[in-house]
Amino acid sequence: MTNNSWNSAEEVGVSVETVVSIMKRKRKLPVPLVDSYKKALDSSDLEFTRRFYEQLTTRCPEALDYFMD
Repeated sequence: MTNNSWNSAEEVGVSVETVVSIMKRKRKLPVPLVDSYKKALDSSDLEFTRRFYEQLTTRCPEALDYFMD
């Protein structure tokens, strides 16, 4: 991620995979990761933000609360 934003669908996919992996192992997300991804959500194109939420909803809905304000 450059400049705290996602610039490709691949970056979004890697980010979602990271969330899924951590949630499976730890059942909670580290605050620095959540903060970084929130910045990415705020600064990325709508297409990538939408993709992140859609993939997270499908793959790890229990993590959605971390990214909803």
